[in-house]
Amino acid sequence: MKNYFILFIFVFPLIFGCGHPKVTGTVKFDDGTPLTSGGVTFINLPYQAGGTIKSNGSYEIFESKPGDGVRPGTYRVTVSATTGGGSDGMPLVHLVDPKFENSSTSGLTCEVKGNTVFDIIVTKPAK
Repeated sequence: MKNYFILFIFVFPLIFGCGHPKVTGTVKFDDGTPLTSGGVTFINLPYQAGGTIKSNGSYEIFESKPGDGVRPGTYRVTVSATTGGGSDGMPLVHLVDPKFENSSTSGLTCEVKGNTVFDIIVTKPAK
């Protein structure tokens, strides 16, 4: 009987999944107003996870589908938000400083050990 219990402990998580930690937060400008569109990406090469910024500035990071979380680790973080630039001829407009679109220049990192709330402050592009 003891052997079945040990087998259950190791096989159950493989069948039903343990789930990765959930990462949520908000993206706001330095004046406190929320960024109302765009995306957030967590990068720990070769792994990436991302999420969409909602109209209230909130986001959730996930691997492949909402709710599946991300692997524990240290991530560089990017924020992208633009309008235009499509086939309609409208010019591409950055809603945040372009430095936040590059993991080497954003200055944002997040350590994920368990469920994590990571609030992000961004700046508007220089005029």
